[in-house]
Amino acid sequence: MKTKYLPLLALCALLVPSLAVAQDAATDAAAAHTASRTLLQENKVKEAIAELDRAIALDANNPDYHADLGSAISRLMPELNFMQRAMGAGKMKKAFERAVELNPQHLGGLIGLTRYYANAPEIAGGSMEKAKSTAERVRAIHPFLGELELGQIAERNEDFTTALTHFDAAGQLNPSHAGALTAAGRVLVRLGQTDEARARFSAALAAQPNHAGARAALAALDAAAAKN
Repeated sequence: MKTKYLPLLALCALLVPSLAVAQDAATDAAAAHTASRTLLQENKVKEAIAELDRAIALDANNPDYHADLGSAISRLMPELNFMQRAMGAGKMKKAFERAVELNPQHLGGLIGLTRYYANAPEIAGGSMEKAKSTAERVRAIHPFLGELELGQIAERNEDFTTALTHFDAAGQLNPSHAGALTAAGRVLVRLGQTDEARARFSAALAAQPNHAGARAALAALDAAAAKN
């Protein structure tokens, strides 16, 4: 009776070291991911990307690692030359896509893809239609963030009325969010509704006194008014 359990015991003996190695890899990957976030806070983007690459090499199935890699690459893009940007764009898009493949509701991956589609040239996979459809997926998961993304897409297309609708919807979901208030004020300026814009910027500063965007926008309105 005992001999029939020997193959099972042998299999367990083989599996235990493999599980330990997998756990060690996952631990090391998490440590690399944590290090990358510290490096990004220190604005050491290249070093952070190296740590994220290491995390993914150790644990390729964590969507957070891929989404953070895409975001880190996006921060590095302004420093790259033309050829480097082309390579970086491909790696960035692939990172966001992989995050969403691993978790179709991953907000970081979906928002990253939305912004990639909205800003990349068509030859590199950019598409306003894809940007809108991906932003709709964001809105289905997180209505506030989705409205902001849809507003930014409409603003980029110079459809300021539609952008205002989305930014106002975001403001209704989070009335004290300085970013949403500032975005609404920004498009109101483009629509020529400066009094309404001023009210939004002032509300943004009331919610967040150090909000640089609202402060600069309000100063620009004051400067323009002083000239007239």
